[in-house]
Amino acid sequence: MIRPPRHLGIVGNRGKEGARALLPPLVRWVRAQGRRVTLERGLARGIRGVGVGVSLDSLVRRADAILVLGGDGTMLSAARAASEAGVPILGVNLGGLGFLTETAQESLYPALARLLRGEVELERRMMVEATVRTRGSKKAWTQIGLNDAVIHPSERSRVIAMDLRIGTKEIGTLVGDGLIVATPTGSTAYSLSAGGPIVRPTAEGLLATPICPHTVTWRPLLLGGDETIRLKLRPGHPRASITIDGQVAHTVTPDDDIIIRRARRRASLIVLEGDSFYETLRTKLAWATSPRGRVPGQ
Repeated sequence: MIRPPRHLGIVGNRGKEGARALLPPLVRWVRAQGRRVTLERGLARGIRGVGVGVSLDSLVRRADAILVLGGDGTMLSAARAASEAGVPILGVNLGGLGFLTETAQESLYPALARLLRGEVELERRMMVEATVRTRGSKKAWTQIGLNDAVIHPSERSRVIAMDLRIGTKEIGTLVGDGLIVATPTGSTAYSLSAGGPIVRPTAEGLLATPICPHTVTWRPLLLGGDETIRLKLRPGHPRASITIDGQVAHTVTPDDDIIIRRARRRASLIVLEGDSFYETLRTKLAWATSPRGRVPGQ
């Protein structure tokens, strides 16, 4: 249970089909419940009756809860902003897989009614932090993500080589298409496609999943939540990039020290039913199901 929000913020992907038509009646409904409602500026643009909107950074500091309309990409960007202000978010899937979103569009109003009564739960998800420090520079680039930090070649059809340490322990040199460092939430995203395990999103730990390594001895590794991964590109290889949640990228070179660890901040996701993760796996990833629903052995 949470305290019922008095001020609801709404962010979303205005490119999703039906998003623009959904907003005017949604805003009227929230106001009819005696709550304030504010939209992110880009979402509100050109739609009558919803207000002019504010920036995302301003919205997460004003609202008591954020409603996210869209898919997983919209959820990831909203989670990064909301985590800084400590405001919880509720995701509504407007199409596609929507693995991170909590409810579908047809269940929007019942879900909102529960939220406004405080009849929901919060899951505090750990996030990943990546820092890039360049030799001779006093400034460092730092970004956090909910899903993952991925080091990969900047050029297609090229491999990279990087020396890897965990804490102070030298592990070895990874040659391949890169490395995914995922949170438990991100274990069902890119890391899963690269052969990483599925991890319960409320667990504490980081997944280091190599991408197409040149030697089969490099296998996915689950690290403790307090461990730190340090990487350095080998000279003579092409430039690489580090990408956060598939959305924010930064170029790295052999002069850079790359440090990846658990972030201090956490994302607060609103959930309607506790312990729904395994049901989500079954319905959206067809996990542990047999072809055509048959029971093994029958």
